[in-house]
Amino acid sequence: MSRRDRLWGKAVMRKILTVFGLLLPTLAQAGIVFQPHLSEYSKLPPGQYTETTFVWTEIKEIYDPSGKEIRVGTPFVPAGASTDAALGLFKSLWIGNIFRDTDIPFLKDHDQFCRGIGVLGYQQNTEQIAARSRLFGLQPGSNGLGDFFGLCGIYTHEHLWGPVKANGLFATTVKFPIGRYEEDAILNTGTNYWTVIPQFAFHSEIFGRLYVDGTFAYQWNDDNDEPSAGGLTPTRISDWFNMEVNFAFKFTEHWFADVGYSWRRSVGPNHYDQLTVNFEEQPLSPQSACDNTNNNSRPFTGIDTLITQEQCDNAFSDQFFLSPQDRPYQDRGVKGKAITAGFYYIYRTSSVLNFRMFYPIEGRGGGFTATYNVCTEQPCTDDNAASTVDTNLLAVQEAGAVSASPFFEIRLVHLFWAP
Repeated sequence: MSRRDRLWGKAVMRKILTVFGLLLPTLAQAGIVFQPHLSEYSKLPPGQYTETTFVWTEIKEIYDPSGKEIRVGTPFVPAGASTDAALGLFKSLWIGNIFRDTDIPFLKDHDQFCRGIGVLGYQQNTEQIAARSRLFGLQPGSNGLGDFFGLCGIYTHEHLWGPVKANGLFATTVKFPIGRYEEDAILNTGTNYWTVIPQFAFHSEIFGRLYVDGTFAYQWNDDNDEPSAGGLTPTRISDWFNMEVNFAFKFTEHWFADVGYSWRRSVGPNHYDQLTVNFEEQPLSPQSACDNTNNNSRPFTGIDTLITQEQCDNAFSDQFFLSPQDRPYQDRGVKGKAITAGFYYIYRTSSVLNFRMFYPIEGRGGGFTATYNVCTEQPCTDDNAASTVDTNLLAVQEAGAVSASPFFEIRLVHLFWAP
């Protein structure tokens, strides 16, 4: 095989493998749980609260590993493609003091609370993206039960300093990975790993008009030994720092508005130890290379020139086999910053109706450079590879992907047996 033929082959393989970069994110469920709302951490009257929250989004842009916004499907899917997602969060909150009649220090004088959060999810890719994912034998979406979140905590004393009233709370959340999870899916409503999240939060009111809520949480994530999307979900998930603050203003007894800021950053990189993503049907012919990379010969700004028919006609072999090298990879970690804005209507202090928008302003998604063996026969291993080629892959799921598109939220809170 001549040097020229090897160069042609590597160029063809590099363009074929670029298609792997189409895989998409899902909503970050843990991030949604810890976005503070109006009086989220205030000392509420003892009782049983119920809450329903519906979140929906049309993800058209994501953050790449360099922090740039890129259109999903670039460069092989035309503009307008998206990942459409909706979540239903169903919450039950109890506030009371089960230690009131005991002699246990501190606990007998401070109310406790426990909350359970169930999740139902809907996530689908539009047909252009779904067709691309099927080339790799992957399901393009997922619907059904999400993971369950359980948390309990305790309030601090309520402090008064002139016109300022404030309290804090300590809590720990555990995420139970019971949601629907399939290894051959790009998107999943479950995550398949445990999470433990201790947090400190505070609430303050100034002149009875300005409300401030904030939280700091450290998120311990367990490993996922069954990664989905061909190993593009991390196997060793980095821990996270989560911080949020929210400012609300009271216009009347019934109407409030708020703005908030959310910050999330991973502690170190995510690791990908089981990369298997590959074309489902092999061998690949040179014509298949052209069909799967040319996108009707229409170039895209900022993308290397796509391979031409002439290149495929002059490839170094009539057929190719691909195989990812079996070694660990890692990304640079993920991060996200966003602002929120919404308004509230409160009815008789027992019901709250809330509309809200979450708008990303900065982020970085997970991604890494993987090495694939290019072979002319099977088995395609490191020992018999005709050449190797590197390609940049994007991570998926909430541990490795960051959406650059806004999502919208409608929330209803109700207090049964209101005092």
